[in-house]
Amino acid sequence: MARPSLIILISLLGGAFRLSAQNLPKGEIVATFSITEDITQHVIGQGFKYKSIVPPGSEIHGFQLSPADVKDLNRAEIVVGISPLLEPWLQAWAAANHQEAKVVWLDAAGQTNGTDPHLWTDPREVRQMSETLHKKVTGFPPVNNSKESYESWLGEIDQVDAKLAKLFADLPADRRAFISQHPNLGWLARRYGLRVAGTILSSGTAEAADPSAFHFSEILKLIRREKIRVIVTDEGQPGGFAERLAQDAGLAAPVSLTFETLQPKGREGDTWATMMLRNGRRLHDALLAP
Repeated sequence: MARPSLIILISLLGGAFRLSAQNLPKGEIVATFSITEDITQHVIGQGFKYKSIVPPGSEIHGFQLSPADVKDLNRAEIVVGISPLLEPWLQAWAAANHQEAKVVWLDAAGQTNGTDPHLWTDPREVRQMSETLHKKVTGFPPVNNSKESYESWLGEIDQVDAKLAKLFADLPADRRAFISQHPNLGWLARRYGLRVAGTILSSGTAEAADPSAFHFSEILKLIRREKIRVIVTDEGQPGGFAERLAQDAGLAAPVSLTFETLQPKGREGDTWATMMLRNGRRLHDALLAP
């Protein structure tokens, strides 16, 4: 059965960019990393070839394009990213190659201009980003019930939000604060009434150098003064500093979470929805532990 003709109209930067069957020979859609790929697949639906530049389990912060990545970007008809703050390498590639028109930024409102670009930890923001993509990429004919897939996806987002809201609702007021490795959980905390009391790294990236002895001392004072019970680290990143901090503060070992990337296929957390629920349960249990 022949692939149906595709006509895509993307309105970006005040202009219009039309993709047609003539210049979409393979139907390739490239996303920046595993979470944007998952969102994109749910919004657009089946019938297309999807590619994630940063593979599952890999760190997006500090990422640099390889020659093979550049070929994928050049070949793609649509490239989906969160924001220039999170993926400056994509912005640089698009500007250098005059390809801004085919890049769809999901953070249409520019909310990630601060220090925390991790909007996807708030399901309401994922819903908004999904709606942004749906509006910007129009004209797809029904492909394997893509409209139904999109509407089902919005329902799934709402279900994740409801489950997490119910999960965190039972936490006492004095069990809602934690220390994070870097500023990546502010959106999650605000959504569910939690509080990031401080961060080990001041940078929004997870691979920054360890903080100074002075900062270590200040965080330790903060933990003791506010009776913080939980330190969160990023799974797959060096956690020696956090472990030493927990030991000096007399706390349990840091809880390692993976809000930055999806797990490899076949493992719990290999979709945005299961990633959110998996990490939400782990954080909840750590905050509630005696």
